[in-house]
Amino acid sequence: MLVRIGPSPFSEQHLLAVEDSGQEYSTRKSPSAPFMPEGPSASPEPDLLLPANATNATDCGEDILLYGDTEKVIIGTVLSVITLLTIAGNSLVVISVCIVKKLRQPSNYLVVSLAAADLSVAFAVMPFVIITDLVGGEWLFGEVFCNVFIAMDVMCCTASIMTLCVISVDR
Repeated sequence: MLVRIGPSPFSEQHLLAVEDSGQEYSTRKSPSAPFMPEGPSASPEPDLLLPANATNATDCGEDILLYGDTEKVIIGTVLSVITLLTIAGNSLVVISVCIVKKLRQPSNYLVVSLAAADLSVAFAVMPFVIITDLVGGEWLFGEVFCNVFIAMDVMCCTASIMTLCVISVDR
């Protein structure tokens, strides 16, 4: 069972769904036209205003997803296996190029660079994403580490993408 609690990703429209005895009713509230006032007091609707504590800081866990115990076990197992396979496979690439003399060629150094970038993703990004997913999307590690995590995520993924670009030009 998947339950989504949190703000809607749509900023210009709000969709409210109300379940009543098996039937679902939805109403859509959109902002009124900015150049067409609705009488003497054309104030915006109160549900469309941002909350008083809203900032433009990035949230690490935007929507809270509540999983059942079985789903948590399955999701945690699959994501952990993917992380472990990423670490094992990229470690084998680095070790094989370092040990086997015939593999020590400049073009293989780019492959080692890609493996190192992917290892950094596996160590610095994937474990925190797994934990955040398993607790329902809520960030548990504090605001400062949230910013560090976002920086590490962008940096590691960009390093991997740029290395792939260099490899495609090299070959």
